[in-house]
Amino acid sequence: MSKLIAYKSRGEYKGEPIYPHKHNDGRYVASPSRFEVDYVHVDTEEELEALVRSGLGARMSSPDIKQAASLITADNIKFTDSSSPPVTTKSVLPKLSEEVELDVDSISKSRKEQAFLRSHISRGRTIAKCVLCENEYPLEFLVAAHIKKRSECSKSEKLDFDNIAALMCKAGCDDMFEKGYVFVSGGVVKKNEKRSTTPALDMLIRKIEGNTVENWAGSSTYYKHHESKFNK
Repeated sequence: MSKLIAYKSRGEYKGEPIYPHKHNDGRYVASPSRFEVDYVHVDTEEELEALVRSGLGARMSSPDIKQAASLITADNIKFTDSSSPPVTTKSVLPKLSEEVELDVDSISKSRKEQAFLRSHISRGRTIAKCVLCENEYPLEFLVAAHIKKRSECSKSEKLDFDNIAALMCKAGCDDMFEKGYVFVSGGVVKKNEKRSTTPALDMLIRKIEGNTVENWAGSSTYYKHHESKFNK
């Protein structure tokens, strides 16, 4: 019996139980939306549980119901086994990080680690703020950006999940930070005057310049490393 359960909310099978749907590839799917582009494919129900507890929905079905699997939101999924400790994204992340280390070229493993890290940082929210521009976006429009490049981190730094990464938006902040057009100094977003820009890029930078990042206290060491690479 699966630990995760939900119930059909309407139609002919209203009230019937449904369970995590195992796809043809043997994996399960969690997602912040019903759109396939946002699907996070996981290998075990434990990994699925962690993402559901972090706020993502899950595709669920029943062998007794001849209907396609449905994306069930997290607040409609129940956990039937209260005797075992809950599986969280933080408890799963060390194993995922190790998997990426063993196969650094695996896009699927990196994407899965990214999904878990993003869900961990968002603390179960499906809408969250970009740390640089402070605007709110749907979770799938945010990246769990490594403040210090992952390839340059020590093992202990890679496992510092609460501080090594921050949510940055795909509307420009992630790229501007990664490529060093902006850096964070003393907790404040600053333009990198040593990088050539264009009027359009300057306009984007001006919108975030001077903002204070809320994670400076825990992540200052990583921000300082990033600044040292570009502001020299």
